[in-house]
Amino acid sequence: MTDRILLGFEVGSGEPVYLPLHHLAIFGMTQLSGKTTALEALISRSGLKAIAFKTKRGEGGFTTYNQVTPYYRPRADWQFVEGLVNVALGEKVKYEPGMRYAIMKVCRGRKDLKEIQQAARDLARGSKREFMKSVYEKLDAYLDIVIPELEKWVFVDSLELSEGVNVMDLSGMRLETQHLVIASTIEYAFASLDHIIVIIPEAWETIPQGKMTPVKWVAQQFIRKGAALGNYLWLDSQDIGGIDKTPLRQCDNWLMGRMKEAHEVERILKQLLGAKVPAEEIQTLALGHFYAAIGNDVKKVYALPAGVPEDIGREVALGKRSPESVREEFLKVKVMEGDEMFREKCEDLEKRARTLEEEKRGLALTLAQLNPNEMEKTREELLAFRQQLEQDKAIIERLERENGALAKLKEALSEFIPMCIPAPIPTEGSNPGGAVGLQKVKTIIPLEEAQLKVPTIRTDTLKGKILALAEKGKLDTWRQLGEIVKLVEEEHWNASTQEVNNALNDLAKEDLIAKRHTDRNYYCLAQGVVFEGKKDAS
Repeated sequence: MTDRILLGFEVGSGEPVYLPLHHLAIFGMTQLSGKTTALEALISRSGLKAIAFKTKRGEGGFTTYNQVTPYYRPRADWQFVEGLVNVALGEKVKYEPGMRYAIMKVCRGRKDLKEIQQAARDLARGSKREFMKSVYEKLDAYLDIVIPELEKWVFVDSLELSEGVNVMDLSGMRLETQHLVIASTIEYAFASLDHIIVIIPEAWETIPQGKMTPVKWVAQQFIRKGAALGNYLWLDSQDIGGIDKTPLRQCDNWLMGRMKEAHEVERILKQLLGAKVPAEEIQTLALGHFYAAIGNDVKKVYALPAGVPEDIGREVALGKRSPESVREEFLKVKVMEGDEMFREKCEDLEKRARTLEEEKRGLALTLAQLNPNEMEKTREELLAFRQQLEQDKAIIERLERENGALAKLKEALSEFIPMCIPAPIPTEGSNPGGAVGLQKVKTIIPLEEAQLKVPTIRTDTLKGKILALAEKGKLDTWRQLGEIVKLVEEEHWNASTQEVNNALNDLAKEDLIAKRHTDRNYYCLAQGVVFEGKKDAS
């Protein structure tokens, strides 16, 4: 580790230029100024550990680095959550009526975002004022974007960093999730690490001017107090105007590269401590060339890339060699043979990403042009649809539980059911042997003589008359009470339905008549009952 780091060589003189180890801000056009190459070189020559973040897919970044798993620690303080909602809204929470009050209320006593979201839902359901109900529902919707995204990723609960550049790849995450991870990492570095450089990418987006974000909240603490522990914050941004000025005030090292936009050029010129530099000079700076405001000095410097010999860098500063030739010879990543297909796929994905981004901007423009009444109506319809989905989900879950219980009951009773359910009552005219067929009740089976019952038929009693019907074979099949009454009437025997019923029940008690009850009573001749003259046949 060193307190002075070789930045590169002064343009024109070729003298080496050093910068002291301190907070740093670097600005310039992406891909044309060489910001990332300069940062990588400074870190490699500092001997320190650095943590950086890759936030865009396909982003040209560091060439030599150690990739680390993203770190995230849940937080539930209202300032942190307000910053998160600012990112989702794209504007200050204070411009959303009632939102800050709602955030403070739902954060009280909570430990993570899930508990905060549940509190927002509970307060929305219990709110008597329609206005506050809509505020809590909006807050619920914002958190509904972030929480499922957090659950998709694997995070570590501590950081192990190697010397040099350590990179967290956040390119697949939503912007809100990126902010949470970067903020958690800065907070961890401040609390647990020392002699660390934290590089904040896209500083205009992560610590913007005029609104709080999760990153901005912790970055302000880090840059004010971190230097005492040897921890430094390096800000990387395309421009100056969009960044919050609080962290910039703590930076004593400024590197300003190529910039075309006129207002940004004016801002750069104001940071050059009175040096008279034409605006066109800033707009035409070559690759790797920066105006460096270091302490009280301003110099035009060629930043020496890592791995490039110092004499080569001096030649570029003296105009004897172009920075593009250095890139081609020392820095260009060569496509290995056999990787051409992979490169083409990457290019296709980049084109698709640009197309999707254009569609996204078009959709955002369409939404911005919607009539406020139409937007409110759409919001109400979406809320109603969401409530219906939740109700349907609850019904489905209940039916699944009931279905599971029925399945278990059916399995438990599978052996018991056949014994409990009687066979169907046969009907005359059905196919013999069918599921509901006419079957003889008396199956011809061998019986011992002692088992046979030979009743005496006395036609002077109603029971004897019914047995006489049985002797004629009219009770060999199951018959209902009404059918037997009609048989009695056909014999011109005078008897009421109740009397016939009583006689049948008495015969059943004597085991001469069999009785079966389902939805009504059925009767037939009992098994083993024979009559005189038929005994031998039986």
